[in-house]
Amino acid sequence: MLEVPLAGCTPEPLMSYLKALGTFRLVAEQLDPAARLSWRGGSAVLHTTAKREELVTFFLEKYRPTPIISPWNGGSGFFRIWDAKAKRFRGREAVDRVSFVQNSTSERLAPYRQVIGEVQDALRRYAKTIDVGSMPEKDRKATLLLDETSGILDADQPGLLPYLRATLPDDAVRWLDTVMLLQADATRAAPLFISGGNDGNFDFSVTFIGALQTLFLAAANSSGWLLSSVFGEGMEPLDSGTAGHFDPGGLGGPNGGQGLFGAFQVNPWDFVLMMEGAVLLAGAITRRFGVQSGDKAAFPFCVTPVATGFGSAGKNDETSDNCRTELWLPLWSNPSTLAELRYLFAEGRAQFGRRQARNATEFALATCLLGVSRGITSFVRYSFLRRFGKMFLAAPLGRLEVTPRPSARLLDDPPFVEWLGRLRSACRDKDKTPVRYQSALSEIDRNIFGFASRSEHGNDAKYLLDVLTALGRTEQALANGLAFCRDKYLKPLQGLSGQWLSQADDGSVEFRLGASLAGIAQTRQGEIGPLRTFLEQVEVTRFVNWSPGSTSAVWSKQKLAANLAAVFRRRQMEAFRTSEAGVPLRSRRYARLDDVIAFLNRDIDDNKLHDLIWGLVTVEYPVNLPSLANSEGEVPFEFGVPRLLVEERCFVANGPHWNLSSGGENVKPDPDVFHALGFHRGDAIDQCLTRAARRLKSGGLLVTGYRNRRQAGKKIAVVSSIEPERLLAGMLFPLSDRDLERVANSVLYPPESED
Repeated sequence: MLEVPLAGCTPEPLMSYLKALGTFRLVAEQLDPAARLSWRGGSAVLHTTAKREELVTFFLEKYRPTPIISPWNGGSGFFRIWDAKAKRFRGREAVDRVSFVQNSTSERLAPYRQVIGEVQDALRRYAKTIDVGSMPEKDRKATLLLDETSGILDADQPGLLPYLRATLPDDAVRWLDTVMLLQADATRAAPLFISGGNDGNFDFSVTFIGALQTLFLAAANSSGWLLSSVFGEGMEPLDSGTAGHFDPGGLGGPNGGQGLFGAFQVNPWDFVLMMEGAVLLAGAITRRFGVQSGDKAAFPFCVTPVATGFGSAGKNDETSDNCRTELWLPLWSNPSTLAELRYLFAEGRAQFGRRQARNATEFALATCLLGVSRGITSFVRYSFLRRFGKMFLAAPLGRLEVTPRPSARLLDDPPFVEWLGRLRSACRDKDKTPVRYQSALSEIDRNIFGFASRSEHGNDAKYLLDVLTALGRTEQALANGLAFCRDKYLKPLQGLSGQWLSQADDGSVEFRLGASLAGIAQTRQGEIGPLRTFLEQVEVTRFVNWSPGSTSAVWSKQKLAANLAAVFRRRQMEAFRTSEAGVPLRSRRYARLDDVIAFLNRDIDDNKLHDLIWGLVTVEYPVNLPSLANSEGEVPFEFGVPRLLVEERCFVANGPHWNLSSGGENVKPDPDVFHALGFHRGDAIDQCLTRAARRLKSGGLLVTGYRNRRQAGKKIAVVSSIEPERLLAGMLFPLSDRDLERVANSVLYPPESED
């Protein structure tokens, strides 16, 4: 089998992609049934037994056009408008073009002539069923007439489409299914052809016949146009005309050519082969698992637009007034038969979880989850955007490689998908939705799309972390707008898979610290909630629900250290009210002492940690988490002394070292120890250390430099670079027993031996 490169058939623009499909379909149906098609090196490749010369001869001399007609449109050439004043029918170019096919004697147009005759007979039969007498006079004057003798027939009659669908031959129905789908309760136009095969006064079927007429009558130029269109050879002068939104570059207009104003030009073979290829993209009424109710009209690889992944994206590019749909067209490297492609486009979907991908973001993720047909290497993304005045153009937005990424399962998690869907619905009205929520949703989409569409392999954690931080910002925005959440029935994000803790871990200090804070659980009696209840007004039981008026939530627009200090003080207050000893910091994941020291020394990104805390509180922590590596850094004295008094613990002598014991308590937490850190005083840290040293001494634990009676009771003075507020915030990080023992052995005198 020969390989014939089709250099003129590239994935962009959309006209060129469809042209490749049309060239292949015609060869497979009319010349070589064993032909196959693939994409390689930026263009289509035809695998066939026919030589290139035979292909050229076939298209110029033997090609039989597919009967493409739109008798449901007023400008389809099957209707003429009656001019009441002149008492005659108005002339119309469309009628003349249909007449060209009828009057032709070419055998190649014989199927076309037969279909046109059958359509006219069907229209005449249908016209006799209309009660003209019941029509208002004004409607009769505007009504389209088939001819002078067959009566009045309006192309907009609601029963015309079902009647034609039931009576027309299969060759004509193929085009109807390409541009229109008939459902039980509605009729849906294919986004590919705007509104049922026409764009305003531009009727695609009439233009198709006009292009055929040009090729049949201008045989001298037809060969050159064919070589340029299919094989990318030669520079034949183009014919006047346009391919509409399929080829934005051929629309002319200001700066659309070498002069100030470009003319509308098109290669007739481009338009003909494009239309022949579009027939492969016929829609289908499907009833699939996951569809909740009724029949679902499914056009191949069409999804709801999302304004992300391209430079000119704006919030209005998601509205129906500015963007009709997105179309993701597959590219494949393995040669495929026509039957295989028919099945591919008939199925025409990407699986996302248990259902079909509904929007561009979900489609991008589906390409990472093997939810597309095997053998597809990439997708070309098109969006029908409003540009150039009021025109909708098929704008290519780039290609997305089909790359398996198992970690994309985190974004396929049902709790996340359901919550994001509700948020998307809440932000649907762009004019009434506050900008902060639209921006938050756009950031989530942008980061998810970035995760799915990147070219590099591995390093998933970096991109998942971007998604997680975007979720954190969104959750905070919703927490500050409970009225919006109430009106839109939005609940807090919750129940994210515990796999986020490993898959999104970029190895940074900020992630480890955020995971330790977000893992702070509620007390065993349930009287003090988890960390999340101190961030936002929620109630955490089996589920997380909004709780307006909650007094536990103290997070505000202050800096990170101020917010963490506020949470510590509030948690300390609630512990005191419930007779809890100390500040409960039981967590599923503890912080590394070295990381806490980095926080105290301001060696971290506070903004990153802030967003990660909000994102990680939505994760459902697994019971067993891997332990972190041992800490090695030097413990700041001003941190270590008061940190021993956060929780009620017992330290016992074990040779020259202090170890934690489960029996008895010799460390009694005292809220007064931390009181001074809440004020911006120059001696705040000195006061904190002095009170902490006294409390520890009462339990038999002597702080370094506070050993003998002459020093006892005197103030401890230290020179510290740590801000008091940040020192108080550092007390909130939960530490493991191993690190607490290290703190104790760093700031306490070693145990005295009995000798």
